[in-house]
Amino acid sequence: MSQRFDFSIDVKSFAKELEALGNRAPALMARVVNRANVAGKTAMVKAVSKDTGIQQKNIERELRINKATRFAPVASIEIRGRRIPLIAFKARGPEPSRGRGRGVSYTLPGGRQRIGNAFIGTMPHSGHRGVFKRVSKKRLPITELFGPSLPHVFEKFLSVFEEVALGSFSKNMAHEINFANRPGGGPL
Repeated sequence: MSQRFDFSIDVKSFAKELEALGNRAPALMARVVNRANVAGKTAMVKAVSKDTGIQQKNIERELRINKATRFAPVASIEIRGRRIPLIAFKARGPEPSRGRGRGVSYTLPGGRQRIGNAFIGTMPHSGHRGVFKRVSKKRLPITELFGPSLPHVFEKFLSVFEEVALGSFSKNMAHEINFANRPGGGPL
């Protein structure tokens, strides 16, 4: 499951310049929209990383960018809706605990927390590492523990995305129009 957040930019202030470029305008628009989308994504990933304590590379794995083209000047970012494994929140504890552990501690935005009967383990066949907890007193089954989902966290930082993307769009649009209007003005 993934979630997409929509954001639009008003281009009325550049209408005359874009009209003067003729058939070169769609490629210019696509390039500028893609740059704005990437700039907004970068700012948002940094803000989410700072808020949650998750490494930026782990956040970026959950994102997918859909680029604008000259035929469809719309770009988007999709965020997968999976909950983040607790191991990504700087989980620490004995590995393997062998039943003598003090549990696992991890860091969420509210601070460091601990689960007394959890343990960190690596699955033998897949190599997947995670924070687990036994379902009953028996050895098996076990269940993996998770933190919040990224779409939930990303909603808090939509204003960061919009502010950076809008600034990038305005700056790059002016730059691209100036470049295209120069004598011998670059390929579009």
